[in-house]
Amino acid sequence: MRYYAGGWKHLKIAVLLVNYGQWELARRCLESVSASEGVDVLPVMVDNASPTPKPAWVDEFPGLRFQALGANTGFAAGNNSAFDMLEEGEVEYVFLLNTDAVVSPSTLMTLASFLDSHPEASIASSPVFYSSDPALVWSAGGRFKPVRMLLDQRYNTPASALPLEPEESDFATGCAMMVRYDVFREMKGFRSEYFMYWEDLEFCLRVGRSGGRVFLVPSACVLHDVAACSGGPGSPTAVYYPFRNRFILARDILDPVRKTVFHAYATLVVLAKSVIFPLEGWAGLVPVIWRAYLDGISGRSGPWSR
Repeated sequence: MRYYAGGWKHLKIAVLLVNYGQWELARRCLESVSASEGVDVLPVMVDNASPTPKPAWVDEFPGLRFQALGANTGFAAGNNSAFDMLEEGEVEYVFLLNTDAVVSPSTLMTLASFLDSHPEASIASSPVFYSSDPALVWSAGGRFKPVRMLLDQRYNTPASALPLEPEESDFATGCAMMVRYDVFREMKGFRSEYFMYWEDLEFCLRVGRSGGRVFLVPSACVLHDVAACSGGPGSPTAVYYPFRNRFILARDILDPVRKTVFHAYATLVVLAKSVIFPLEGWAGLVPVIWRAYLDGISGRSGPWSR
């Protein structure tokens, strides 16, 4: 809440969701958002041409602003479409949230209050915990290592390892990222060529280069059914896009020498995975990671053309 001359007023937040065939997860997510305390919430959802029809609850959900897109534009462009449904000045903050996640009642207020009291912050993120084990952290910020295009992040760590106070980070996961409305607009949102995965890192790096700062706010809480919307952590989708999109980002931010080093490193990774995947019972992922590698080297972006 914020104090004005006329008294206390709730901060207004648009929660942006992108759905693709996960209607029941989306409803569960929206129900958790609607239970948020101390803020005014505007839920906004776009559907990326789901293969199943829109259920009746979508039209009946209180306050939901909904748009059905004519094609699957991906997570990145889908969020941009959801943002475009907002009127200028209608909200102060936008919260990007995966449909396979739920928020605690205080999370939105915690993040918005942090941004409201810290003008130097452009993005605030919540720790994201596994729904299957809420004491285990799935993602909670960290540092970006550009030479190998790796994230040095809190991953699969106990909640007790989180900092006690807000902490600056290189990136926030798009699973649960609150951004100032003006920042998202000025940055022109996510880059659609990423389609899904790593668009959040690229966005955070771009915000950082413009003078903005990203913070982890450890007192917030989001629970996540990890990769439920992309078929699970070991699905072809969850393997292809993160690996290919590292090449897109490398192309844009690395100098020629470092890019050559990264390409050599990525080649070794693919060769190693070609041996490791079959040993782990995932032989079907070998052609997937090779396709991601070849598409990345050749500069192919956008949706995966299978």
